Order: sequence, then structure tokens, then C-alpha cells
Amino acid sequence: MFDFSGVICRHALSVFRCKNVVTLPSRCILKRWSKDANVPTQDSLTERYNNLRNEATKFVEQGAKSIHIYNVAKDALQVAANKVAASKKRGREFQGEKEKRICELTSELENTNERCEVYRANLLAVLREMEEQKLKLSVKVQNARLTLKE
Repeated sequence: MFDFSGVICRHALSVFRCKNVVTLPSRCILKRWSKDANVPTQDSLTERYNNLRNEATKFVEQGAKSIHIYNVAKDALQVAANKVAASKKRGREFQGEKEKRICELTSELENTNERCEVYRANLLAVLREMEEQKLKLSVKVQNARLTLKE
């Protein structure tokens, strides 16, 4: 309901009160309530819905005046419906391309992660070997010091 009407229900306000939330989260403040409210925008679903509904109402009022205008309006609505359907189809195709690209990138990321794991394992093996060599050298140095003292 909030997304459509922009009014927070009393239950949400009660939760805010119980949780001691003294300022509303920014997502609960619609643009139309802000200083920029007079700037025309079609960002929100409500604004787009209301705008389309108002335009459709004007169209219906004009289309109902005579049978000729009615037929013209009905044909125009059919053309518009076809355009909307085509646009939705293109949107799905575009979405499909995006999803395909996301899958490709995800696969590439997984391959890169696997290579990183191999490199990490090799690096750890080299570091372990270096530590062992360091320890062996340390023991040799200690032995050399002991033989020098004797």
C-alpha cells in the first residue's frame, strides 16, 4: 500500500514507536513530500500509473463522443497495445541477454576463484618450504655456534 498511496500504515508507525525510531527512514519519505516535489518525474510506479490513467481517461472521454471517434480511438488503442507488447518482448529479450551475460561472468568468476585457490595452495606450499629451510638453517647456525664455543 505504501508504494502505491505513499501513506505509511499505523502498524508500521507502531513498530517504529516500539523500536524507538524517532526519524523516518529515507525510503519511507516519498519524493512528492520533499522540497523537490514540484520537479516532474516519472520515477515512481504511482506517478506513472496516475499519469497513464489520466491520459486514458481523457482518451476515453473523447472516444465516447461519436461512433467515428470511438472507432479511431479503438484502432489507436490496438496499435498502442501492439507497441506495448513488442516493447515488453524486447525487454524480456534484453533481460535474457543480461542474464546470459551474468551467467558468463559468474562462470568466469568461478574459474578465476579456482585458479586463485590453486595459486594460494602453491604459495602456501612454497611458504611452508621456506619456513622449513629457515628452521634448518637456524639449527645449523646454532650447531655452528655451539661448536665454536667448545
